Amino acid sequence: MPRRRCGSLSSPVHAVRTTVLGTYSTWPATAEVFPEFEQLDLIAAHAQSLRRAPAKRLGPQADGWLARSIDHPPADALQCAAVMILVMQILDSPDGHTALVRLLSLLPAARAGRLRSLTPHCSPSMTVAIGGAARLPLVAGGPPALFPQPPTHRGRLDPRTVSDPLPNAWTAPLDGLDGPARHLRRDAAIRLVQMARGGPRTSAGRYLGIPPGALHATTLTIRTWQKLPGNAEAYREALRQVAEIAVSEGRRGS
Repeated sequence: MPRRRCGSLSSPVHAVRTTVLGTYSTWPATAEVFPEFEQLDLIAAHAQSLRRAPAKRLGPQADGWLARSIDHPPADALQCAAVMILVMQILDSPDGHTALVRLLSLLPAARAGRLRSLTPHCSPSMTVAIGGAARLPLVAGGPPALFPQPPTHRGRLDPRTVSDPLPNAWTAPLDGLDGPARHLRRDAAIRLVQMARGGPRTSAGRYLGIPPGALHATTLTIRTWQKLPGNAEAYREALRQVAEIAVSEGRRGS
């Protein structure tokens, strides 16, 4: 039986909106379905902004605003480009139907109404994907195995003090983790640059002079390790401690 391609659609606009809805409403599930997609950090940044924004809007309109906004591409050009590339990858891939079914099956109940409003305008292929998602049991989500790195230390941490490999004086919190030591140190260096400068992971890797192949290997290794119970939370705390050490060491050196 040939695989369905979700890209063969009579209403591409609604196909895109349905895919964007599945991407942002279920984040970080997308990171698990497409772990090798290079612009995940940009998609994560918009997903976080969508979750923060309703809290700033008082009254019962907050969730309604989110429902109306979550299937629209971001206004930021780089974030919009990233999600459009991912959407086309999903819709045009022979495996896109399976990926989309998985994402839509994780939609929270509050987004079901939005999905229903899009369904009548979708092609038969997309309608089949939506129907397949509705028949799947909901999967309980745990803490994200891949957490994006916001610029939490901008103005406090000088990125010029960060190197690959990290200075041994900075790595004690990482050494206490039961993980791949070399990759943890490299990943921490990448994240420290993101903490200091912001921007996507690939830019931080270039800043440190890490070859693309080595960056990719580290990303996959750390993501796999973080999926084990408790590792993501432990690593997040270790990174916070490493960043404070880096800030302190940077002040001493200045």
